[in-house]
Amino acid sequence: MRHIEEKIVFFIFKMFGAVVVLILFTIVGYIFIKGIGAINLKFFFGDANPLYVILGKERVFNGIWNAILGTVALVILAIAFSIPFGILGAVYLHEYATSSKISRIIRFSADCLAGLPSIVFGLFGYAIAVETIGPCLLIGALTLSFIVLPIIIKATEEGLKTVPNEIREGSFALGATKWQTTYKVVLPMALPQIITGIILSMGRCAEETAAIMFTAATAFTFGIGLFDRIEALPFTLYLLATEYTSQKELQMAYGVALVLIMLMFFLFGIAHIIRNKYSTLK
Repeated sequence: MRHIEEKIVFFIFKMFGAVVVLILFTIVGYIFIKGIGAINLKFFFGDANPLYVILGKERVFNGIWNAILGTVALVILAIAFSIPFGILGAVYLHEYATSSKISRIIRFSADCLAGLPSIVFGLFGYAIAVETIGPCLLIGALTLSFIVLPIIIKATEEGLKTVPNEIREGSFALGATKWQTTYKVVLPMALPQIITGIILSMGRCAEETAAIMFTAATAFTFGIGLFDRIEALPFTLYLLATEYTSQKELQMAYGVALVLIMLMFFLFGIAHIIRNKYSTLK
């Protein structure tokens, strides 16, 4: 009787797992079918937003190259801003202030930060932009860094937890200080989880729309400047999906969505490989 119950439970678990996989493949498959026709070299390497360039009454379609460059610039800057605070903050929480009142406050604040809607970050970033230099790449990257900061903190903490205390004690026994042990022993051992968190944060940055809508994104630009508005793939997708007037424009929207999905698969795949490699080494 117990074996029958166990088989039923396992079957239910497998069914739920299969449903999750089915939903994923349904969404990706639908977007692939709708958007693959828009993918070509001109679509990738055209030098203007794919929405349109008005020449009289004609719409001239170009590509998403500037949007790709803008997205890459946002991701690199946002990660560069958030890595020092995320890693050092996690080191302080786990290695130096494990059970103090301030550590509980910081963890609670990080959890609250992770739960805020991205539109709230966008409005906050816009308020900063209005009071300073205006919406631009720099403000957009700062806003995204606030969003991904809790991800890096959490990933770094989880990595630090995997390092056995015996390793730390052995380092202390050899005469190393607390900081030397953390910097030369603990952090290198936790590096795979830290890298995984950073890669997942890059994916979150690349897919954000609401946060950059108010702070950095624009519909049309020809360059990448630190103090200029830029094009970005999520915002380009938003424009195409809401402003299209023909099936060709809608197909291009699906094409941008497909590019974003492939980018997410690439980043998450790298994170998965790193995590599995680390598990094998352990």
